[in-house]
Amino acid sequence: MADERILAKCAEGRNGELVLSPAEGFWAKCPTLQVDPALSAYSLFDDFMELNRGPITNRWQMDSVGIASTANLGSSATYGLGGVVVLDAGISAKNDYVNLKAVDVDAPLGAFKITAASGKKLWYAMKFKLTAVTYDCICFGLLDGTTTKPFADDTGAESTVVVDGLYFRTLSGVLGAGGSVLDFARARNTAAEGVIKAGIATLVADTWITAGFFFDGVSSVIPYINGVQMAYPTAVDVATFPYDVGLTPYIGILASENASKKLVVDWVKVVQQR
Repeated sequence: MADERILAKCAEGRNGELVLSPAEGFWAKCPTLQVDPALSAYSLFDDFMELNRGPITNRWQMDSVGIASTANLGSSATYGLGGVVVLDAGISAKNDYVNLKAVDVDAPLGAFKITAASGKKLWYAMKFKLTAVTYDCICFGLLDGTTTKPFADDTGAESTVVVDGLYFRTLSGVLGAGGSVLDFARARNTAAEGVIKAGIATLVADTWITAGFFFDGVSSVIPYINGVQMAYPTAVDVATFPYDVGLTPYIGILASENASKKLVVDWVKVVQQR
């Protein structure tokens, strides 16, 4: 039998910067398979040591437009040891895009839900960086599985593209954001998105950052940046949140100029109580 003291210090995958043990940090009260044999939660964790390996099923579905739009594993020589996935919208034309969305038995929707007063807490986080932060549009978080490209066009304007979602995104420099400003947003029933917190973080080229959020299972969603709670708890309501619908992990980038920019993802993790 494994020593529980060792398991208590075991950070899943490569997210040691978030938590040293289940008693600390963003993941403090998040149930894990290692320390919770009752399996009171389900999860998706991928540190991209491999991508869609195996003949039976693929974890990630890719959607793309553009002959140069790709999603591939990154080399350790370029990005360091441990595995990354690199999304590149290419340099063919504006509005080319590529995304990955997790596939499960509930497709086209997803296995994760945000429902007020359900008691089912949810944790989401992703560690990533951009190779450049000018004129790019990225989107990641939990979205309705029918979503393909995350933006209407290269201006970065999100109108009715995202059906339902709770996510982070940057806008193109066409709108004045310059591609470096990360916002926390929501969408419900294809209505225009609502920005929960504009400018929740400023991205720096080729610099790792971890963005995530926590749903308390009752009435609030709280964003985190690099494991630090942001002072923007937001009430969950039926009208403006992706309420009680299946959501799935989603990662996407859209080209807003003819220059190659890459979204590099180290890991993504979602955990929800049953």
